[in-house]
Amino acid sequence: MKIYHQTGFRYNWNIESFEKGVGDGLIFSPINIDSDKLISFKEKMKQVSFLDPQLYLLNEAKGSLDTYPYFPGNLKPDFSTPDLDNSQDELAKLCVDYQIENDFEYLVIPTRYHADNPTNYFLDSTDFFVDPFCEYLKEIKNSKKVLLSAIIKTVMLTDDEKKNEVLNWITGHQNIDGVYIIFENNFTSKQIKDFDYLLNVLRFIKILKMNQLEVHIGYCNTEALLYSIAMPDSVTIGSYENLRSFGIKRFQDLENAPMRGPNARLYSSFLLQWVDYVYIQAMEKLITNYEDFFDDSEFKPLMFKPDFKWHFAKAEPYKHYFFVFDKQIKQLPELQSDRIFYVKQTIKEALNLFKIIENNVLLDNDSDGSHLSTWFNVINAFEKEI
Repeated sequence: MKIYHQTGFRYNWNIESFEKGVGDGLIFSPINIDSDKLISFKEKMKQVSFLDPQLYLLNEAKGSLDTYPYFPGNLKPDFSTPDLDNSQDELAKLCVDYQIENDFEYLVIPTRYHADNPTNYFLDSTDFFVDPFCEYLKEIKNSKKVLLSAIIKTVMLTDDEKKNEVLNWITGHQNIDGVYIIFENNFTSKQIKDFDYLLNVLRFIKILKMNQLEVHIGYCNTEALLYSIAMPDSVTIGSYENLRSFGIKRFQDLENAPMRGPNARLYSSFLLQWVDYVYIQAMEKLITNYEDFFDDSEFKPLMFKPDFKWHFAKAEPYKHYFFVFDKQIKQLPELQSDRIFYVKQTIKEALNLFKIIENNVLLDNDSDGSHLSTWFNVINAFEKEI
C-alpha cells in the first residue's frame, strides 16, 4: 500500500520530506501551486504523483486554480453549469493534456461538489466529465491508468439505496482503472469515533476492491491505519487538519475573518493519536521517560528542548508526522489477515500506554485513546464479514 502526500498550503514541507524518502508520491493541489510552477517541478517527482484537478466548484477561482488551462473560467467568463453542455469536450482535452504534459503517474477525471447531490448528479457527472474524458483518452490512445474522482458523503455509506447508486456508478465505468475517493464527513472530534461510519467505509472499500478497482483514499487522518485492513492501494498524509479531513470551504473564496489557530499537536505511532502540546508539557513534569511515548525522528530532539516554542504553524511537528506515519504504514503486513492482527495488537498496546499516562496526566477527548476501543470493535466486526 502506497502513501501519498496530500499537498496544500506550505506544500514545500511535503516536497522536502518526499525528497528525503518519506512517502511514495504527492497529490498536487492547484489552488496552492501555480500551474507554471508545477510544470517546472522535477520529472521524477511528478512521475510517481498525480493531480487533483479540483473542479469541485466550477466558478470559484480560489488561489492559483485560474492559472490552469482547464479552469472553466478560462474557457468562458462567469462559467456556470449550463455552459458544460457546450464545453465539456474542450474542458476534458485541456485537463488531460495538462496532466499528460506533466507525465503524472495517473490521469484523474475530476468531479463536482454539491452540498446535497441532486437526483441527476451521477448522470450529469457521466455526461460532463467521465464520457468526454474517456472519449478523448481513447482518441489519443492513452496508456496511463485513469482514476475517477468521487466524493463520498456519509449518507452514501449509511443509506443502502444511495450506497448502491454510487457503487453502481463507479463500477459501471469500463474505462477507468481505479478511484480517487474522498470521504466527506462532519465529525467534530479530531479522530473518528463513529462505529457505523467506520465499518461502512471499510465495506465500501472492500466492494470497490472486489470489482478489481484501484482505491486511492484522499484526505486521511490516523484512520488511514484502520482503512488499511480493507486493502486500499494508497492512503495519504497531510499537514494541517484541512488536508486530513475534506471540507469544501478550503475551495471557496470566503472573506478572511480573524481566526484563532489551534494548539500545536504531536503525532505518536505508539498512541495512534495526535497529542496536544500542553499535555506533553504536563507529561514532562509528571511521567518518567515521557519522551518514550513519542517516536524518534530528526525533528524530535529540537521539539523536546525546553526552549522550543510550540505553534501549529511550525514545520517540525508535521514533518515528524510525515516521517513517523510513513514508517508505520510501511510496516503493515502484506497479507490481510496478518494486517488485521497487527493493527489490533497496535491498538491494544496503545490502550495500555494510555492507562500509564492517565494515571498521572488527564487528557481531553481529542488527545486521549477514546477512539481506539471503537476502532478495535470495528475491526472485529469487519473481520467477521470477510
